[in-house]
Order: sequence, then structure tokens, then C-alpha cells
Amino acid sequence: MKKILIATDFSVAADNAARYALELAHTIKADTVLVNAAAVTTDSPTEILWPAESYQALIKRTNVRLEDLAKELQDSIPHAVKEADVCPTISIKSDLGSVTDLLKEIVQQQRIGLVVMGLSGAGNIKRLILGSSSRDVIDAADYPVLLVPKETPFKPIHKIAFATDLGLNDMESIQVVAAFAGLLKAELLIVHVIRRNADHDITNRISAFMSELRNKINYDRIYYENVYQSKVENGLGWLKDHGETDLLVMLHRKHGILNDFINGSHAQNMARKTKLPLLVIPEGYRGTLC
Repeated sequence: MKKILIATDFSVAADNAARYALELAHTIKADTVLVNAAAVTTDSPTEILWPAESYQALIKRTNVRLEDLAKELQDSIPHAVKEADVCPTISIKSDLGSVTDLLKEIVQQQRIGLVVMGLSGAGNIKRLILGSSSRDVIDAADYPVLLVPKETPFKPIHKIAFATDLGLNDMESIQVVAAFAGLLKAELLIVHVIRRNADHDITNRISAFMSELRNKINYDRIYYENVYQSKVENGLGWLKDHGETDLLVMLHRKHGILNDFINGSHAQNMARKTKLPLLVIPEGYRGTLC
């Protein structure tokens, strides 16, 4: 079993994401690593040189805060869970440097199956609570990233929605998510948003996609649904309001739904309309989710 990495900046939004991650870790019986990238962000215009003593003092203070947070999280675990000896462990890690570099380093060094981060909920999904833009983190990530909105509490994940643009090369990623859904005993809904300006060949594309889905994916709780909306964000927002969805999954590639989601108006609108946790998987990822 892999570990869940929890990135924090000690904000309210980060604490909420940490609690969400710990509940998820308990559900799938995974351990966790609590991480903070101290002081320096990817937006730093120049390299900052720290005297050794200042560096050590900063890391020591950061580790104390991480240890306090880890204890607070452990104390929040119900007594029955602790008695059953299924309580996830929480280790800590901090260093100077950019968030993106530190996360990548830890993922490479440890058995990390998922990185969890919080969203500030300030109406702009482009900004992560860690001071680095979501675009920077996601573009640099070759690992799955779960973004948890500020006011979203954990609840059991019974239905996962995977947003697709009907690319046949989505099948490997769907298989990764299907295995994760199996751990959670959750339904997996494959959803495609059909907009008003959809191409005339959409019926044939859906047929080809469904044929490939039946041949490649072996999961008995998988379903497909078309959502007819004028805009992508309206279709994805529909999943929260009507689809009883607990987790939204999107692929990250240079040209696709998520690229529009992050860089276009979809980002602002979705941040206001939905409280769904968003799991971002890099295209071509062949690992396992925890």
C-alpha cells in the first residue's frame, strides 16, 4: 500500500484538506506524510541564500508546527479506530525550496500514491493555498493530485465521476481510477459533457469509446452518461447538484478539458459553483492510486 502525501501551509483550508486526507487514508488503510515547503515559492524572482544557522532554525520551527498539526490530526481520530489498530500513521517532512520541487522529490523517494492539497475557496481555483499556482503544481506533477475545496468536509466516497472528452487513450487512466474505486467500493461514472456546438460525428465517437470501454475496463460498477449542457463547467457542476457525485476526476494534458478548466473561464465558474474535491491525473500515468 502506498502513502498519501499531505501538503500544508498551516492555513484553515490546508487543515481541512489534511483532515480530508486522513479520513481517506483511514478508509483505504494508507499511511500519510505531512509536508511543508518553507519560505520559498516558485514565484521567487531570485535565488535566496540562507545562512546555515538560519536554515536550521527555520526548519526546526517548521517541524515543530508540523508535529503539532500531526498530533492534532491524530487526536481527531475516533477512539474506536485507534482501538482497532487501523489508525494511519503520520510522518512529517519540511525543507526550503519550491512546493513543486519538494513534492516531486518526496514522491520519488517514498511510496506516494496520492498528493492532497487544499484550495483557498477565494473564488479563484488558479491559486492554491501553498502560494504556488495550481497550474505550476499540476504542470510539474507526474503523480495524481487531489485538490480539496476549503469548506468541503470528508464523506464516504460512493460515486466517482471521470470526465472524458472521448479520447480512446483515456482507457489506461480509467483503469487506474477503477482500481481506486475498487478500494473504496465506489461506483465509477464515466461522463462526457455534450455542448451545443458538439461536432456532427459525436454519435460515432461515443460508440467507439463505449466499445473500447467494454473491452478494456474490467470493473463491475462502471457506468457511462452523457450530460447535455451549454458549458463544460455547467455540466460538471450538474454532477454535484444532481449526480450525487463525491469525487470528480480529470486528466491533465496540454490539450483537453482540464487545460480549459484551469486556464479559461471554467476555473472561476467552477470554484463558485461546486464543492467537489477534484482529482487530477497526469496523462499517461500508469501507477496506482494508494
